[in-house]
Amino acid sequence: MGSTKDHIKDLVHNVKKVLPLKDNLDKIIEKEYEKAFEILDEYIEYIKSKYGIDYKKPELIILEDEILKDKPSIIGSYSPIANIIIFSKKSIERAIDKLLKKYLSYIIKGREYLNRGNNSIFMYPLYINEKNEKDIRKSIAEFIIRSTIFHEIWHSIDNSILDKLEKDPTIKDRDYLLTILKDHDNFELRASAFKVIMYYLVNGFHKHKKGYICKYVNIPMGRKYVEKINKLEKDKDKKEYVPYDLGYYYGDIIVAKYGPSLKENMYKILDDIIYLDKEKAIDVIKLYGDNLEWISNDKNSNSFI
Repeated sequence: MGSTKDHIKDLVHNVKKVLPLKDNLDKIIEKEYEKAFEILDEYIEYIKSKYGIDYKKPELIILEDEILKDKPSIIGSYSPIANIIIFSKKSIERAIDKLLKKYLSYIIKGREYLNRGNNSIFMYPLYINEKNEKDIRKSIAEFIIRSTIFHEIWHSIDNSILDKLEKDPTIKDRDYLLTILKDHDNFELRASAFKVIMYYLVNGFHKHKKGYICKYVNIPMGRKYVEKINKLEKDKDKKEYVPYDLGYYYGDIIVAKYGPSLKENMYKILDDIIYLDKEKAIDVIKLYGDNLEWISNDKNSNSFI
Protein backbone atom coordinates (compact mmCIF):
# COMPACT_ATOMS: atom_id res chain seq x y z
CA MET A 1 0.00 0.00 0.00
CA GLY A 2 1.33 3.45 -0.92
CA SER A 3 1.77 6.32 1.49
CA THR A 4 -0.95 8.81 2.39
CA LYS A 5 1.02 11.44 0.50
CA ASP A 6 0.94 9.32 -2.67
CA HIS A 7 -2.78 8.70 -2.22
CA ILE A 8 -3.48 12.44 -1.98
CA LYS A 9 -1.29 13.11 -5.02
CA ASP A 10 -3.22 10.51 -7.05
CA LEU A 11 -6.55 11.85 -5.82
CA VAL A 12 -5.70 15.41 -6.83
CA HIS A 13 -4.52 14.25 -10.26
CA ASN A 14 -7.69 12.22 -10.82
CA VAL A 15 -10.01 15.02 -9.70
CA LYS A 16 -8.33 17.50 -12.05
CA LYS A 17 -8.66 15.01 -14.90
CA VAL A 18 -12.29 14.13 -14.10
CA LEU A 19 -13.65 17.64 -13.81
CA PRO A 20 -11.89 20.56 -15.51
CA LEU A 21 -14.13 23.42 -14.40
CA LYS A 22 -13.20 26.17 -16.82
CA ASP A 23 -16.31 25.70 -18.98
CA ASN A 24 -18.56 25.51 -15.91
CA LEU A 25 -17.15 28.39 -13.89
CA ASP A 26 -19.33 31.02 -15.56
CA LYS A 27 -22.49 29.22 -14.45
CA ILE A 28 -21.18 28.68 -10.91
CA ILE A 29 -20.12 32.34 -10.53
CA GLU A 30 -23.41 33.69 -11.92
CA LYS A 31 -25.49 31.35 -9.76
CA GLU A 32 -23.56 32.18 -6.59
CA TYR A 33 -23.71 35.90 -7.35
CA GLU A 34 -27.50 35.97 -7.69
CA LYS A 35 -27.94 33.69 -4.69
CA ALA A 36 -25.77 35.98 -2.55
CA PHE A 37 -27.88 39.05 -3.34
CA GLU A 38 -31.10 37.15 -2.68
CA ILE A 39 -29.79 36.26 0.78
CA LEU A 40 -28.41 39.74 1.43
CA ASP A 41 -31.49 41.66 0.25
CA GLU A 42 -32.91 41.94 3.78
CA TYR A 43 -29.58 43.06 5.25
CA ILE A 44 -28.83 45.57 2.50
CA GLU A 45 -32.28 47.10 2.99
CA TYR A 46 -31.59 47.36 6.72
CA ILE A 47 -28.30 49.20 6.12
CA LYS A 48 -29.89 51.46 3.50
CA SER A 49 -32.70 52.39 5.88
CA LYS A 50 -30.59 52.89 9.01
CA TYR A 51 -27.59 54.61 7.47
CA GLY A 52 -29.29 56.35 4.54
CA ILE A 53 -26.98 55.01 1.84
CA ASP A 54 -27.82 55.00 -1.85
CA TYR A 55 -26.76 51.44 -2.60
CA LYS A 56 -26.82 50.06 -6.12
CA LYS A 57 -26.13 46.42 -6.92
CA PRO A 58 -22.75 46.11 -8.71
CA GLU A 59 -22.60 44.59 -12.18
CA LEU A 60 -20.86 41.22 -12.44
CA ILE A 61 -17.93 40.90 -14.86
CA ILE A 62 -16.23 37.54 -15.52
CA LEU A 63 -12.77 37.51 -17.07
CA GLU A 64 -10.95 34.59 -18.64
CA ASP A 65 -7.55 36.00 -17.64
CA GLU A 66 -6.15 37.54 -14.45
CA ILE A 67 -7.57 40.79 -13.09
CA LEU A 68 -4.05 42.09 -12.45
CA LYS A 69 -1.10 40.49 -14.23
CA ASP A 70 1.29 41.33 -11.39
CA LYS A 71 -1.10 39.82 -8.80
CA PRO A 72 -2.39 36.56 -10.29
CA SER A 73 -3.73 35.37 -6.92
CA ILE A 74 -6.54 37.96 -6.95
CA ILE A 75 -9.76 36.02 -7.54
CA GLY A 76 -12.25 38.85 -7.31
CA SER A 77 -12.19 42.62 -7.09
CA TYR A 78 -14.65 45.46 -6.58
CA SER A 79 -14.25 48.66 -8.60
CA PRO A 80 -15.98 51.63 -6.89
CA ILE A 81 -15.60 53.86 -9.93
CA ALA A 82 -17.51 51.53 -12.24
CA ASN A 83 -19.49 49.78 -9.47
CA ILE A 84 -18.58 46.34 -10.79
CA ILE A 85 -17.40 43.10 -9.21
CA ILE A 86 -14.87 41.27 -11.35
CA PHE A 87 -13.97 37.58 -11.22
CA SER A 88 -10.98 35.90 -12.84
CA LYS A 89 -11.60 32.32 -13.99
CA LYS A 90 -7.88 31.72 -14.40
CA SER A 91 -7.20 32.79 -10.81
CA ILE A 92 -10.06 30.65 -9.52
CA GLU A 93 -8.64 27.59 -11.30
CA ARG A 94 -5.22 28.33 -9.80
CA ALA A 95 -6.73 28.65 -6.31
CA ILE A 96 -8.63 25.37 -6.73
CA ASP A 97 -5.45 23.55 -7.74
CA LYS A 98 -3.60 25.01 -4.76
CA LEU A 99 -6.29 23.89 -2.31
CA LEU A 100 -6.51 20.44 -3.88
CA LYS A 101 -2.85 19.92 -3.04
CA LYS A 102 -3.73 20.57 0.59
CA TYR A 103 -6.91 18.50 0.47
CA LEU A 104 -7.10 15.89 3.24
CA SER A 105 -4.07 17.52 4.88
CA TYR A 106 -6.31 19.03 7.54
CA ILE A 107 -8.76 16.48 8.88
CA ILE A 108 -10.39 16.80 12.27
CA LYS A 109 -12.44 13.81 13.43
CA GLY A 110 -12.94 12.63 9.86
CA ARG A 111 -14.43 15.89 8.58
CA GLU A 112 -13.04 18.02 5.78
CA TYR A 113 -11.62 21.44 6.51
CA LEU A 114 -9.69 23.94 4.40
CA ASN A 115 -6.90 26.17 5.67
CA ARG A 116 -7.38 29.67 4.25
CA GLY A 117 -5.11 31.65 6.54
CA ASN A 118 -2.39 33.82 5.02
CA ASN A 119 0.26 34.26 7.71
CA SER A 120 -1.26 31.64 9.99
CA ILE A 121 -3.82 28.83 10.10
CA PHE A 122 -7.52 29.59 9.70
CA MET A 123 -9.82 26.62 9.20
CA TYR A 124 -13.06 26.60 7.22
CA PRO A 125 -15.49 23.67 7.32
CA LEU A 126 -16.41 22.22 3.93
CA TYR A 127 -19.09 19.83 2.69
CA ILE A 128 -17.97 17.28 0.09
CA ASN A 129 -19.74 14.15 -1.09
CA GLU A 130 -16.96 11.63 -0.50
CA LYS A 131 -18.57 9.06 -2.79
CA ASN A 132 -18.26 11.28 -5.83
CA GLU A 133 -14.81 12.61 -6.77
CA LYS A 134 -16.36 15.13 -9.16
CA ASP A 135 -17.85 16.94 -6.18
CA ILE A 136 -14.45 17.64 -4.64
CA ARG A 137 -13.37 20.13 -7.28
CA LYS A 138 -16.85 21.62 -7.63
CA SER A 139 -17.25 22.03 -3.86
CA ILE A 140 -13.91 23.80 -3.58
CA ALA A 141 -14.84 26.05 -6.52
CA GLU A 142 -18.13 26.99 -4.84
CA PHE A 143 -16.33 27.62 -1.54
CA ILE A 144 -13.84 30.00 -3.20
CA ILE A 145 -16.44 31.83 -5.27
CA ARG A 146 -19.07 32.10 -2.52
CA SER A 147 -16.70 33.49 0.09
CA THR A 148 -15.11 35.90 -2.41
CA ILE A 149 -18.49 37.24 -3.49
CA PHE A 150 -19.44 38.18 0.08
CA HIS A 151 -16.04 39.84 0.55
CA GLU A 152 -16.45 42.01 -2.54
CA ILE A 153 -20.09 42.82 -1.81
CA TRP A 154 -19.08 44.24 1.56
CA HIS A 155 -16.56 46.44 -0.25
CA SER A 156 -19.46 47.79 -2.32
CA ILE A 157 -21.46 48.44 0.85
CA ASP A 158 -18.52 50.20 2.52
CA ASN A 159 -18.06 52.34 -0.57
CA SER A 160 -21.71 53.44 -0.39
CA ILE A 161 -21.29 54.27 3.31
CA LEU A 162 -18.14 56.27 2.56
CA ASP A 163 -19.91 58.14 -0.23
CA LYS A 164 -22.75 59.06 2.14
CA LEU A 165 -20.33 60.20 4.84
CA GLU A 166 -18.45 62.45 2.44
CA LYS A 167 -21.65 64.11 1.23
CA ASP A 168 -23.54 64.48 4.51
CA PRO A 169 -21.80 66.34 7.39
CA THR A 170 -24.77 65.79 9.75
CA ILE A 171 -24.29 62.03 10.17
CA LYS A 172 -23.68 60.80 13.71
CA ASP A 173 -20.06 59.71 14.35
CA ARG A 174 -19.15 60.97 10.87
CA ASP A 175 -15.53 61.90 11.62
CA TYR A 176 -14.89 58.61 13.39
CA LEU A 177 -16.38 56.54 10.58
CA LEU A 178 -14.52 58.54 7.94
CA THR A 179 -11.24 57.85 9.73
CA ILE A 180 -12.00 54.13 9.72
CA LEU A 181 -13.08 53.94 6.10
CA LYS A 182 -10.22 55.99 4.73
CA ASP A 183 -7.81 53.36 6.00
CA HIS A 184 -7.54 50.65 3.33
CA ASP A 185 -6.57 48.01 5.89
CA ASN A 186 -9.91 48.51 7.65
CA PHE A 187 -11.70 47.99 4.33
CA GLU A 188 -10.11 44.56 3.95
CA LEU A 189 -10.55 43.64 7.61
CA ARG A 190 -14.29 44.41 7.57
CA ALA A 191 -14.89 42.60 4.28
CA SER A 192 -12.99 39.56 5.54
CA ALA A 193 -15.02 39.44 8.75
CA PHE A 194 -18.27 39.71 6.81
CA LYS A 195 -17.13 36.96 4.44
CA VAL A 196 -16.55 34.50 7.28
CA ILE A 197 -19.85 35.30 8.99
CA MET A 198 -21.88 34.97 5.79
CA TYR A 199 -20.09 31.78 4.76
CA TYR A 200 -21.18 30.12 8.01
CA LEU A 201 -24.69 31.54 7.81
CA VAL A 202 -25.34 30.56 4.19
CA ASN A 203 -23.98 27.04 4.62
CA GLY A 204 -25.66 26.46 7.97
CA PHE A 205 -22.37 25.72 9.72
CA HIS A 206 -23.33 28.05 12.59
CA LYS A 207 -25.81 25.34 13.61
CA HIS A 208 -23.56 22.38 12.93
CA LYS A 209 -20.96 20.61 15.05
CA LYS A 210 -18.63 20.73 12.05
CA GLY A 211 -18.44 24.50 12.38
CA TYR A 212 -18.26 24.32 16.17
CA ILE A 213 -15.07 22.22 16.10
CA CYS A 214 -13.28 24.95 14.12
CA LYS A 215 -13.48 27.22 17.16
CA TYR A 216 -10.90 25.13 18.98
CA VAL A 217 -8.40 25.75 16.18
CA ASN A 218 -9.16 29.29 15.02
CA ILE A 219 -9.72 31.15 18.28
CA PRO A 220 -6.42 30.09 19.94
CA MET A 221 -4.61 30.73 16.63
CA GLY A 222 -6.14 34.20 16.48
CA ARG A 223 -4.94 34.97 20.02
CA LYS A 224 -1.40 33.91 19.09
CA TYR A 225 -1.63 35.91 15.89
CA VAL A 226 -2.21 39.26 17.58
CA GLU A 227 0.80 38.63 19.82
CA LYS A 228 3.08 38.60 16.76
CA ILE A 229 1.26 41.25 14.78
CA ASN A 230 3.99 43.88 15.16
CA LYS A 231 6.53 41.47 13.70
CA LEU A 232 4.20 40.56 10.82
CA GLU A 233 3.58 44.19 9.97
CA LYS A 234 7.32 44.82 9.69
CA ASP A 235 7.68 42.01 7.15
CA LYS A 236 7.02 43.44 3.68
CA ASP A 237 5.89 40.04 2.35
CA LYS A 238 3.39 39.44 5.17
CA LYS A 239 2.16 42.92 6.06
CA GLU A 240 -0.54 43.14 3.38
CA TYR A 241 -2.25 39.96 4.62
CA VAL A 242 -2.64 41.08 8.25
CA PRO A 243 -6.01 42.87 7.79
CA TYR A 244 -7.48 39.82 6.06
CA ASP A 245 -6.34 37.46 8.82
CA LEU A 246 -7.61 39.76 11.56
CA GLY A 247 -10.98 39.88 9.81
CA TYR A 248 -11.11 36.09 9.59
CA TYR A 249 -10.39 35.65 13.30
CA TYR A 250 -12.85 38.38 14.32
CA GLY A 251 -15.57 36.91 12.11
CA ASP A 252 -14.99 33.43 13.52
CA ILE A 253 -15.42 34.72 17.07
CA ILE A 254 -18.70 36.40 16.11
CA VAL A 255 -19.96 33.11 14.67
CA ALA A 256 -18.84 31.28 17.82
CA LYS A 257 -20.41 33.90 20.08
CA TYR A 258 -23.88 33.68 18.57
CA GLY A 259 -23.84 30.06 17.39
CA PRO A 260 -27.26 28.83 16.22
CA SER A 261 -28.78 32.29 16.85
CA LEU A 262 -26.43 33.95 14.35
CA LYS A 263 -29.21 34.84 11.90
CA GLU A 264 -31.40 36.34 14.63
CA ASN A 265 -28.56 38.71 15.60
CA MET A 266 -27.47 39.78 12.10
CA TYR A 267 -28.67 43.38 12.42
CA LYS A 268 -26.53 43.90 15.51
CA ILE A 269 -23.61 42.14 13.83
CA LEU A 270 -23.91 44.44 10.80
CA ASP A 271 -23.91 47.51 13.07
CA ASP A 272 -20.76 46.22 14.77
CA ILE A 273 -19.01 45.64 11.43
CA ILE A 274 -19.86 49.16 10.28
CA TYR A 275 -17.99 50.49 13.33
CA LEU A 276 -15.23 47.87 13.13
CA ASP A 277 -11.57 48.80 12.82
CA LYS A 278 -8.24 47.15 13.55
CA GLU A 279 -8.14 48.12 17.25
CA LYS A 280 -11.63 46.78 17.94
CA ALA A 281 -10.90 43.55 16.09
CA ILE A 282 -7.73 42.97 18.12
CA ASP A 283 -9.56 43.74 21.39
CA VAL A 284 -12.25 41.17 20.57
CA ILE A 285 -9.69 38.53 19.54
CA LYS A 286 -7.77 39.06 22.79
CA LEU A 287 -10.90 39.10 24.96
CA TYR A 288 -12.28 35.81 23.70
CA GLY A 289 -8.91 34.20 23.10
CA ASP A 290 -7.77 34.70 26.69
CA ASN A 291 -10.59 32.59 28.11
CA LEU A 292 -11.50 29.58 26.00
CA GLU A 293 -13.89 28.19 28.62
CA TRP A 294 -16.67 30.31 27.15
CA ILE A 295 -16.66 28.06 24.06
CA SER A 296 -17.81 25.06 26.09
CA ASN A 297 -19.93 26.98 28.60
CA ASP A 298 -21.80 29.19 26.15
CA LYS A 299 -25.45 28.12 25.96
CA ASN A 300 -25.49 28.51 22.19
CA SER A 301 -22.43 26.32 21.75
CA ASN A 302 -23.89 23.46 23.73
CA SER A 303 -26.60 22.94 21.13
CA PHE A 304 -23.96 21.82 18.65
CA ILE A 305 -23.04 18.76 20.70
